[in-house]
Amino acid sequence: MRVTIVGNKCTWEKELSTSFIVNDDMLIDIPQGSFKTLYHDYDLLKTRYILITHFHSDHFADLHLVIDILERFNIKLIILAPKTCKDRLVNILYTFEVSRLKKYVDENITFLECENGKTYKIGNYKVKAYKMIHGELDAYGFVIDDGNFKIGFSGDTCMCNNLHKIIKHSKAVFIDCAKAEVGLNHLTAEEVKGLQDEYKDVIFYPVHLSKATIHKIAPLVLNETYQGQVVEIK
Repeated sequence: MRVTIVGNKCTWEKELSTSFIVNDDMLIDIPQGSFKTLYHDYDLLKTRYILITHFHSDHFADLHLVIDILERFNIKLIILAPKTCKDRLVNILYTFEVSRLKKYVDENITFLECENGKTYKIGNYKVKAYKMIHGELDAYGFVIDDGNFKIGFSGDTCMCNNLHKIIKHSKAVFIDCAKAEVGLNHLTAEEVKGLQDEYKDVIFYPVHLSKATIHKIAPLVLNETYQGQVVEIK
């Protein structure tokens, strides 16, 4: 399985916020400002599946721009996201004066609503959703199974039982690493290091990095990630 790190930072950094492309056909999160990179550096027309972890702008805000491109070619699409995704997307279409896209949304997009512990058959993938703890938000992480490997994506989360489940079921995990201090929204670099030490057979890729954590990656012997990085899971 191939994972492209479109962006690996948090909202407050200069580089793109965290976003991924799995193989060529699945997007995970579409942050504000990511569309230009997705449009110019990748082939959006191969997109068939989109996963949204939660509705903060640094995970969701450029979805309508991707929809605009896919609509031109009448591409069928499946979106797996927390509840109310379609309503939120339609509201954005009207807010930004692109309500013409609603017909495409109604006719060509299948919306699947995340439920904790549920596995979804999406094309050639099996995707299991896990409810995470990210403040009070309805936020999810995923384990994606392509029939050969299982890859985990924590989304934004603090330490919780479901994070351990994602890691246990994955060969590699792309994990939140944003905070300087332990809290209820994100993980610290030290927490990620502790998990890496606990699950020695899993490859950890810290993402959603901030100024508070970037400088800790090398001293803690965590894998460095960067915008545009391609990770081959074999």
